[in-house]
Amino acid sequence: MFQLPKLSEIFILSCVIGVGISYGDLYLFHIILGVLILFSFKLLRVNNYKVNLNFFTKNYIYFLIIFFLWYFLSIFWSLNKIYTIQYLFYIFCGVAIVFTVLINFSSKEKLLRALKIAGFAFCIEIILSLLESLTTFRLPISPFSNIVTFFGREPSLQPALDSFLIPSSIQPPTGFQWNPNDLAITMIMLIPFFLFSKNNFVKWFAIIAISIIIIMTSSRTVLFSMGILFLIYFIFYKKQITTLILISLLLSVFFTQIDKLKESSNPQVSDIANTFTAIQDFVNDDIIFGQSISIRQELALNGIKALKETYGLGVGAGGSIAVQEKTGGVDGRITSMHNFWLELIVDSGIVFSFFFFLWYISLTWNLYKLGIQSNNEEFRYLGRSFSLCMIIFVPAAISASSVIYFLPMWLMLGFAIAIIEIYFKVKSERTASSFLQYFPIKNYEHVHTL
Repeated sequence: MFQLPKLSEIFILSCVIGVGISYGDLYLFHIILGVLILFSFKLLRVNNYKVNLNFFTKNYIYFLIIFFLWYFLSIFWSLNKIYTIQYLFYIFCGVAIVFTVLINFSSKEKLLRALKIAGFAFCIEIILSLLESLTTFRLPISPFSNIVTFFGREPSLQPALDSFLIPSSIQPPTGFQWNPNDLAITMIMLIPFFLFSKNNFVKWFAIIAISIIIIMTSSRTVLFSMGILFLIYFIFYKKQITTLILISLLLSVFFTQIDKLKESSNPQVSDIANTFTAIQDFVNDDIIFGQSISIRQELALNGIKALKETYGLGVGAGGSIAVQEKTGGVDGRITSMHNFWLELIVDSGIVFSFFFFLWYISLTWNLYKLGIQSNNEEFRYLGRSFSLCMIIFVPAAISASSVIYFLPMWLMLGFAIAIIEIYFKVKSERTASSFLQYFPIKNYEHVHTL
Protein backbone atom coordinates (compact mmCIF):
# COMPACT_ATOMS: atom_id res chain seq x y z
CA MET A 1 0.00 0.00 0.00
CA PHE A 2 1.30 3.49 -0.88
CA GLN A 3 2.40 5.55 2.13
CA LEU A 4 2.72 9.30 2.17
CA PRO A 5 6.29 10.33 3.03
CA LYS A 6 6.91 11.53 6.58
CA LEU A 7 8.77 14.73 7.37
CA SER A 8 12.00 12.78 8.00
CA GLU A 9 11.64 11.12 4.58
CA ILE A 10 11.04 14.48 2.90
CA PHE A 11 14.21 15.60 4.66
CA ILE A 12 16.12 12.76 2.94
CA LEU A 13 14.79 14.00 -0.41
CA SER A 14 15.93 17.53 0.41
CA CYS A 15 19.44 16.23 1.21
CA VAL A 16 19.66 14.63 -2.24
CA ILE A 17 18.27 17.69 -4.03
CA GLY A 18 20.40 20.14 -2.04
CA VAL A 19 21.01 23.32 -4.02
CA GLY A 20 18.64 22.00 -6.72
CA ILE A 21 15.73 23.71 -4.96
CA SER A 22 17.03 26.93 -3.46
CA TYR A 23 17.08 30.70 -3.59
CA GLY A 24 20.53 32.14 -3.08
CA ASP A 25 22.08 30.42 -0.08
CA LEU A 26 18.72 29.22 1.29
CA TYR A 27 17.92 25.62 0.32
CA LEU A 28 14.75 23.59 0.76
CA PHE A 29 17.06 21.42 2.91
CA HIS A 30 17.55 24.29 5.40
CA ILE A 31 13.80 24.85 5.72
CA ILE A 32 13.02 21.18 6.35
CA LEU A 33 15.93 20.94 8.81
CA GLY A 34 14.59 23.98 10.67
CA VAL A 35 11.14 22.39 10.94
CA LEU A 36 12.69 19.14 12.20
CA ILE A 37 14.64 21.01 14.87
CA LEU A 38 11.45 22.77 16.04
CA PHE A 39 9.65 19.42 16.27
CA SER A 40 12.63 18.03 18.21
CA PHE A 41 12.37 20.82 20.79
CA LYS A 42 8.64 20.16 21.08
CA LEU A 43 9.24 16.45 21.71
CA LEU A 44 11.96 17.32 24.19
CA ARG A 45 9.51 19.48 26.16
CA VAL A 46 6.91 16.67 26.13
CA ASN A 47 9.55 14.32 27.56
CA ASN A 48 10.40 16.82 30.33
CA TYR A 49 13.72 17.60 28.62
CA LYS A 50 15.05 14.11 29.25
CA VAL A 51 17.70 13.00 26.75
CA ASN A 52 18.93 9.44 26.27
CA LEU A 53 22.69 10.01 26.50
CA ASN A 54 23.37 6.34 25.69
CA PHE A 55 22.53 7.13 22.08
CA PHE A 56 25.61 9.36 21.78
CA THR A 57 27.96 6.68 23.13
CA LYS A 58 27.18 4.07 20.46
CA ASN A 59 29.69 2.86 17.89
CA TYR A 60 30.80 5.57 15.44
CA ILE A 61 28.22 8.10 16.69
CA TYR A 62 30.29 9.52 19.54
CA PHE A 63 33.05 10.65 17.19
CA LEU A 64 30.69 13.02 15.39
CA ILE A 65 30.17 14.87 18.67
CA ILE A 66 33.94 15.05 19.12
CA PHE A 67 34.25 16.24 15.51
CA PHE A 68 31.92 19.19 16.07
CA LEU A 69 33.36 20.06 19.51
CA TRP A 70 36.96 20.07 18.24
CA TYR A 71 36.10 22.36 15.36
CA PHE A 72 34.12 24.54 17.77
CA LEU A 73 37.10 24.83 20.13
CA SER A 74 39.33 25.75 17.20
CA ILE A 75 37.65 29.17 17.14
CA PHE A 76 40.09 30.16 19.92
CA TRP A 77 43.12 29.74 17.64
CA SER A 78 41.48 30.06 14.22
CA LEU A 79 43.01 32.43 11.67
CA ASN A 80 39.58 33.77 10.72
CA LYS A 81 36.65 33.66 13.17
CA ILE A 82 34.05 34.41 10.49
CA TYR A 83 35.17 31.44 8.40
CA THR A 84 35.16 29.27 11.51
CA ILE A 85 31.54 30.15 12.32
CA GLN A 86 30.59 29.50 8.68
CA TYR A 87 32.40 26.15 8.80
CA LEU A 88 30.67 25.22 12.07
CA PHE A 89 27.33 25.83 10.36
CA TYR A 90 28.34 23.44 7.56
CA ILE A 91 29.38 20.77 10.06
CA PHE A 92 26.21 21.29 12.12
CA CYS A 93 24.09 20.68 9.00
CA GLY A 94 26.14 17.58 8.18
CA VAL A 95 25.92 16.11 11.68
CA ALA A 96 22.19 16.92 11.73
CA ILE A 97 21.78 14.78 8.59
CA VAL A 98 23.56 11.85 10.25
CA PHE A 99 21.54 12.12 13.47
CA THR A 100 18.24 12.48 11.57
CA VAL A 101 18.98 9.24 9.72
CA LEU A 102 20.02 7.41 12.91
CA ILE A 103 17.07 8.58 15.03
CA ASN A 104 14.26 8.28 12.47
CA PHE A 105 15.35 5.14 10.60
CA SER A 106 16.40 2.91 13.47
CA SER A 107 14.82 -0.32 12.18
CA LYS A 108 15.59 -2.38 9.11
CA GLU A 109 12.20 -1.68 7.51
CA LYS A 110 12.42 2.09 8.05
CA LEU A 111 16.00 2.19 6.81
CA LEU A 112 15.19 0.29 3.61
CA ARG A 113 12.28 2.66 2.90
CA ALA A 114 14.54 5.69 3.42
CA LEU A 115 17.16 4.19 1.10
CA LYS A 116 14.50 3.60 -1.57
CA ILE A 117 13.39 7.24 -1.31
CA ALA A 118 17.00 8.46 -1.60
CA GLY A 119 17.60 6.02 -4.47
CA PHE A 120 14.53 7.30 -6.32
CA ALA A 121 15.73 10.92 -6.00
CA PHE A 122 19.23 10.01 -7.20
CA CYS A 123 17.76 8.17 -10.20
CA ILE A 124 15.85 11.34 -11.13
CA GLU A 125 19.14 13.24 -10.90
CA ILE A 126 20.82 10.70 -13.22
CA ILE A 127 18.08 11.14 -15.84
CA LEU A 128 18.15 14.94 -15.63
CA SER A 129 21.97 15.00 -15.72
CA LEU A 130 21.97 12.73 -18.76
CA LEU A 131 19.64 15.16 -20.51
CA GLU A 132 22.00 17.99 -19.59
CA SER A 133 24.92 15.96 -20.95
CA LEU A 134 23.41 15.15 -24.34
CA THR A 135 21.09 18.09 -25.03
CA THR A 136 20.83 21.83 -24.42
CA PHE A 137 18.34 21.18 -21.59
CA ARG A 138 19.33 22.85 -18.32
CA LEU A 139 17.78 22.74 -14.87
CA PRO A 140 16.59 26.25 -13.86
CA ILE A 141 19.13 26.35 -11.00
CA SER A 142 22.04 25.34 -13.23
CA PRO A 143 24.85 27.95 -13.44
CA PHE A 144 24.49 27.61 -17.24
CA SER A 145 20.73 28.24 -17.19
CA ASN A 146 19.31 31.38 -18.81
CA ILE A 147 17.05 32.00 -15.81
CA VAL A 148 19.46 31.22 -12.97
CA THR A 149 19.44 34.88 -11.85
CA PHE A 150 15.78 34.45 -10.85
CA PHE A 151 17.01 32.13 -8.07
CA GLY A 152 19.37 34.63 -6.50
CA ARG A 153 22.50 33.26 -8.19
CA GLU A 154 24.90 34.49 -10.82
CA PRO A 155 25.69 32.44 -13.95
CA SER A 156 29.05 30.67 -13.97
CA LEU A 157 30.86 30.05 -17.24
CA GLN A 158 34.42 29.38 -16.04
CA PRO A 159 35.73 25.80 -16.16
CA ALA A 160 36.58 24.08 -12.86
CA LEU A 161 40.19 23.50 -11.84
CA ASP A 162 39.91 19.75 -12.40
CA SER A 163 38.40 20.00 -15.91
CA PHE A 164 40.12 18.74 -19.06
CA LEU A 165 37.63 20.56 -21.32
CA ILE A 166 35.81 18.27 -23.73
CA PRO A 167 35.28 20.16 -27.00
CA SER A 168 31.52 20.63 -27.11
CA SER A 169 28.95 23.32 -27.75
CA ILE A 170 27.06 21.91 -24.77
CA GLN A 171 28.01 23.22 -21.31
CA PRO A 172 28.83 20.53 -18.69
CA PRO A 173 25.97 19.01 -16.68
CA THR A 174 25.49 20.01 -13.03
CA GLY A 175 22.37 18.09 -11.94
CA PHE A 176 21.21 19.06 -8.45
CA GLN A 177 24.77 19.90 -7.37
CA TRP A 178 25.39 23.30 -9.10
CA ASN A 179 29.03 22.38 -9.77
CA PRO A 180 30.13 19.84 -12.47
CA ASN A 181 32.81 18.34 -10.18
CA ASP A 182 30.31 17.87 -7.34
CA LEU A 183 27.94 16.16 -9.78
CA ALA A 184 30.75 13.86 -10.95
CA ILE A 185 31.51 12.88 -7.34
CA THR A 186 27.81 12.19 -6.71
CA MET A 187 27.61 10.01 -9.81
CA ILE A 188 30.67 7.89 -9.00
CA MET A 189 29.33 7.36 -5.46
CA LEU A 190 26.19 5.82 -7.02
CA ILE A 191 28.01 3.30 -9.24
CA PRO A 192 28.54 0.67 -6.46
CA PHE A 193 24.78 0.48 -5.82
CA PHE A 194 24.20 -0.49 -9.45
CA LEU A 195 27.26 -2.75 -9.70
CA PHE A 196 25.84 -5.04 -7.01
CA SER A 197 22.31 -4.95 -8.44
CA LYS A 198 20.86 -8.24 -9.70
CA ASN A 199 18.87 -6.50 -12.42
CA ASN A 200 21.32 -6.51 -15.35
CA PHE A 201 19.30 -4.08 -17.48
CA VAL A 202 19.12 -1.47 -14.69
CA LYS A 203 22.78 -2.11 -13.80
CA TRP A 204 24.26 -1.52 -17.23
CA PHE A 205 21.90 1.26 -18.27
CA ALA A 206 22.76 3.19 -15.10
CA ILE A 207 26.51 2.55 -15.32
CA ILE A 208 26.63 3.64 -18.98
CA ALA A 209 24.51 6.73 -18.23
CA ILE A 210 26.69 7.66 -15.23
CA SER A 211 29.86 7.14 -17.30
CA ILE A 212 28.54 9.54 -19.97
CA ILE A 213 27.67 12.12 -17.29
CA ILE A 214 31.13 11.88 -15.66
CA ILE A 215 32.88 12.22 -19.02
CA MET A 216 30.76 15.27 -19.89
CA THR A 217 31.54 16.94 -16.55
CA SER A 218 35.21 16.85 -17.66
CA SER A 219 36.25 15.89 -14.12
CA ARG A 220 39.72 14.42 -14.57
CA THR A 221 40.09 13.08 -10.99
CA VAL A 222 36.68 11.38 -10.96
CA LEU A 223 37.35 9.85 -14.38
CA PHE A 224 40.61 8.43 -13.00
CA SER A 225 38.74 7.27 -9.87
CA MET A 226 36.42 5.20 -12.08
CA GLY A 227 39.40 3.07 -13.06
CA ILE A 228 40.28 2.61 -9.39
CA LEU A 229 36.66 1.70 -8.60
CA PHE A 230 36.50 -1.15 -11.13
CA LEU A 231 39.96 -2.33 -10.10
CA ILE A 232 38.86 -2.63 -6.45
CA TYR A 233 35.53 -4.16 -7.50
CA PHE A 234 37.12 -7.00 -9.48
CA ILE A 235 39.89 -7.74 -6.98
CA PHE A 236 38.23 -7.40 -3.56
CA TYR A 237 34.53 -7.92 -4.24
CA LYS A 238 34.25 -10.22 -7.25
CA LYS A 239 37.71 -11.75 -6.71
CA GLN A 240 38.02 -12.10 -10.49
CA ILE A 241 41.68 -11.29 -10.92
CA THR A 242 41.84 -13.40 -14.10
CA THR A 243 39.07 -11.33 -15.70
CA LEU A 244 40.84 -8.13 -14.68
CA ILE A 245 44.13 -9.31 -16.19
CA LEU A 246 42.34 -10.28 -19.42
CA ILE A 247 40.64 -6.86 -19.70
CA SER A 248 43.96 -5.12 -18.99
CA LEU A 249 45.72 -7.14 -21.70
CA LEU A 250 42.99 -6.38 -24.23
CA LEU A 251 43.15 -2.66 -23.43
CA SER A 252 46.96 -2.73 -23.65
CA VAL A 253 46.80 -4.38 -27.06
CA PHE A 254 44.17 -1.89 -28.20
CA PHE A 255 46.18 1.18 -27.18
CA THR A 256 49.48 -0.17 -28.56
CA GLN A 257 47.79 -0.85 -31.88
CA ILE A 258 45.67 2.30 -31.91
CA ASP A 259 47.75 3.96 -34.67
CA LYS A 260 47.24 0.95 -36.95
CA LEU A 261 43.54 0.81 -36.08
CA LYS A 262 43.14 4.46 -37.19
CA GLU A 263 44.27 3.38 -40.65
CA SER A 264 41.84 0.43 -40.73
CA SER A 265 39.78 -0.07 -43.89
CA ASN A 266 36.77 -0.68 -41.64
CA PRO A 267 35.29 2.81 -41.08
CA GLN A 268 33.72 1.83 -37.73
CA VAL A 269 37.04 0.58 -36.34
CA SER A 270 38.91 3.70 -37.52
CA ASP A 271 36.22 5.99 -36.06
CA ILE A 272 36.47 4.28 -32.64
CA ALA A 273 40.29 4.51 -32.71
CA ASN A 274 40.20 8.19 -33.65
CA THR A 275 37.67 8.92 -30.90
CA PHE A 276 39.93 7.33 -28.25
CA THR A 277 42.91 9.27 -29.58
CA ALA A 278 40.98 12.53 -29.30
CA ILE A 279 40.02 11.75 -25.69
CA GLN A 280 43.64 10.86 -24.91
CA ASP A 281 44.85 14.16 -26.36
CA PHE A 282 42.51 16.20 -24.16
CA VAL A 283 43.10 14.17 -20.98
CA ASN A 284 46.86 14.31 -21.49
CA ASP A 285 46.99 17.94 -22.58
CA ASP A 286 50.28 19.08 -20.98
CA ILE A 287 49.20 22.70 -20.74
CA ILE A 288 45.91 22.08 -18.95
CA PHE A 289 47.30 19.22 -16.85
CA GLY A 290 50.37 21.23 -15.93
CA GLN A 291 48.28 24.20 -14.79
CA SER A 292 46.03 22.00 -12.65
CA ILE A 293 48.93 20.20 -10.97
CA SER A 294 50.98 23.34 -10.35
CA ILE A 295 47.99 25.15 -8.82
CA ARG A 296 47.20 22.21 -6.55
CA GLN A 297 50.85 21.96 -5.50
CA GLU A 298 50.93 25.65 -4.59
CA LEU A 299 47.69 25.32 -2.60
CA ALA A 300 49.07 22.27 -0.78
CA LEU A 301 52.43 23.93 0.01
CA ASN A 302 50.68 27.02 1.41
CA GLY A 303 48.53 24.83 3.66
CA ILE A 304 51.42 22.64 4.87
CA LYS A 305 53.54 25.72 5.64
CA ALA A 306 50.72 27.18 7.77
CA LEU A 307 50.25 23.82 9.52
CA LYS A 308 53.95 23.74 10.45
CA GLU A 309 53.67 27.24 11.89
CA THR A 310 50.97 25.95 14.28
CA TYR A 311 53.19 22.99 15.26
CA GLY A 312 50.62 20.56 13.89
CA LEU A 313 47.67 21.95 15.88
CA GLY A 314 45.90 23.21 12.77
CA VAL A 315 44.77 26.65 11.61
CA GLY A 316 41.19 26.18 12.84
CA ALA A 317 37.91 25.49 11.07
CA GLY A 318 37.90 27.23 7.69
CA GLY A 319 41.39 28.57 8.36
CA SER A 320 42.80 26.97 5.21
CA ILE A 321 40.84 29.52 3.17
CA ALA A 322 42.36 32.36 5.17
CA VAL A 323 45.82 30.85 4.54
CA GLN A 324 45.32 31.02 0.77
CA GLU A 325 43.86 34.53 0.97
CA LYS A 326 46.97 35.72 2.80
CA THR A 327 48.99 34.92 -0.31
CA GLY A 328 46.46 36.72 -2.50
CA GLY A 329 44.91 33.48 -3.75
CA VAL A 330 46.54 31.02 -6.12
CA ASP A 331 46.17 31.98 -9.77
CA GLY A 332 44.63 35.21 -8.49
CA ARG A 333 41.26 33.63 -7.65
CA ILE A 334 41.52 30.17 -6.00
CA THR A 335 41.36 30.16 -2.19
CA SER A 336 39.98 26.67 -1.39
CA MET A 337 42.42 23.80 -0.77
CA HIS A 338 40.98 21.64 -3.60
CA ASN A 339 41.92 18.56 -1.56
CA PHE A 340 39.46 17.82 1.25
CA TRP A 341 41.73 15.36 3.05
CA LEU A 342 44.60 17.85 3.18
CA GLU A 343 42.11 20.58 4.10
CA LEU A 344 41.04 18.42 7.05
CA ILE A 345 44.65 18.04 8.23
CA VAL A 346 45.47 21.74 7.83
CA ASP A 347 42.27 22.91 9.57
CA SER A 348 41.95 20.36 12.39
CA GLY A 349 45.58 19.41 12.95
CA ILE A 350 47.60 16.23 12.60
CA VAL A 351 46.38 14.39 15.73
CA PHE A 352 42.66 14.96 15.21
CA SER A 353 42.77 14.16 11.48
CA PHE A 354 44.65 10.94 12.27
CA PHE A 355 41.78 9.78 14.49
CA PHE A 356 39.24 10.90 11.89
CA PHE A 357 40.94 8.76 9.24
CA LEU A 358 40.99 5.78 11.65
CA TRP A 359 37.26 6.30 12.29
CA TYR A 360 36.52 6.46 8.54
CA ILE A 361 38.64 3.37 7.76
CA SER A 362 37.07 1.40 10.62
CA LEU A 363 33.54 2.23 9.44
CA THR A 364 34.42 1.26 5.87
CA TRP A 365 36.12 -1.97 6.96
CA ASN A 366 33.14 -3.07 9.06
CA LEU A 367 30.78 -2.40 6.16
CA TYR A 368 33.05 -4.44 3.88
CA LYS A 369 33.09 -7.36 6.36
CA LEU A 370 29.30 -7.16 6.66
CA GLY A 371 28.97 -7.27 2.87
CA ILE A 372 31.24 -10.30 2.56
CA GLN A 373 30.21 -12.32 5.63
CA SER A 374 26.52 -11.58 6.28
CA ASN A 375 23.99 -14.33 5.55
CA ASN A 376 21.26 -11.74 5.06
CA GLU A 377 20.97 -10.81 1.39
CA GLU A 378 19.85 -7.21 2.04
CA PHE A 379 22.62 -6.47 4.55
CA ARG A 380 25.16 -8.12 2.27
CA TYR A 381 24.10 -5.82 -0.58
CA LEU A 382 24.18 -2.73 1.63
CA GLY A 383 27.53 -3.64 3.17
CA ARG A 384 29.22 -4.12 -0.19
CA SER A 385 27.62 -1.09 -1.84
CA PHE A 386 28.31 1.38 0.97
CA SER A 387 31.84 0.13 1.65
CA LEU A 388 32.80 0.53 -2.02
CA CYS A 389 31.03 3.90 -2.08
CA MET A 390 33.10 5.10 0.89
CA ILE A 391 36.32 3.75 -0.62
CA ILE A 392 35.86 5.47 -3.97
CA PHE A 393 34.75 8.71 -2.31
CA VAL A 394 38.32 9.14 -0.99
CA PRO A 395 40.05 9.78 -4.36
CA ALA A 396 36.95 11.32 -5.99
CA ALA A 397 36.55 13.97 -3.26
CA ILE A 398 39.83 15.58 -4.33
CA SER A 399 38.07 16.76 -7.49
CA ALA A 400 35.95 19.29 -5.59
CA SER A 401 37.18 22.54 -4.06
CA SER A 402 35.81 21.19 -0.74
CA VAL A 403 33.21 18.63 0.38
CA ILE A 404 32.60 19.87 3.92
CA TYR A 405 29.18 21.12 2.75
CA PHE A 406 28.61 18.28 0.28
CA LEU A 407 25.28 16.84 1.49
CA PRO A 408 25.57 13.40 -0.24
CA MET A 409 28.74 12.74 1.81
CA TRP A 410 26.92 13.31 5.10
CA LEU A 411 23.99 11.23 3.86
CA MET A 412 26.45 8.43 3.03
CA LEU A 413 27.93 8.57 6.55
CA GLY A 414 24.48 8.59 8.16
CA PHE A 415 23.28 5.55 6.25
CA ALA A 416 26.62 3.74 6.75
CA ILE A 417 26.46 4.11 10.56
CA ALA A 418 22.73 3.20 10.59
CA ILE A 419 23.43 -0.03 8.66
CA ILE A 420 26.09 -1.10 11.19
CA GLU A 421 23.88 -0.20 14.18
CA ILE A 422 20.78 -1.95 12.83
CA TYR A 423 22.72 -5.04 11.70
CA PHE A 424 24.16 -5.66 15.17
CA LYS A 425 20.79 -4.87 16.74
CA VAL A 426 19.07 -7.50 14.53
CA LYS A 427 21.90 -9.95 15.16
CA SER A 428 21.68 -9.56 18.96
CA GLU A 429 17.88 -9.95 18.87
CA ARG A 430 18.22 -13.21 16.91
CA THR A 431 20.82 -14.48 19.37
CA ALA A 432 18.54 -13.62 22.32
CA SER A 433 15.51 -15.32 20.72
CA SER A 434 17.63 -18.38 19.96
CA PHE A 435 18.79 -18.48 23.61
CA LEU A 436 15.22 -18.25 24.92
CA GLN A 437 14.16 -21.05 22.57
CA TYR A 438 16.52 -23.50 24.25
CA PHE A 439 16.45 -21.97 27.75
CA PRO A 440 12.93 -20.54 28.24
CA ILE A 441 12.52 -18.15 31.16
CA LYS A 442 9.04 -17.98 32.60
CA ASN A 443 9.40 -14.92 34.79
CA TYR A 444 10.71 -12.19 32.48
CA GLU A 445 10.68 -9.59 35.26
CA HIS A 446 13.89 -11.11 36.64
CA VAL A 447 15.75 -10.93 33.31
CA HIS A 448 18.38 -8.20 33.29
CA THR A 449 20.57 -6.93 30.48
CA LEU A 450 24.30 -7.39 30.87
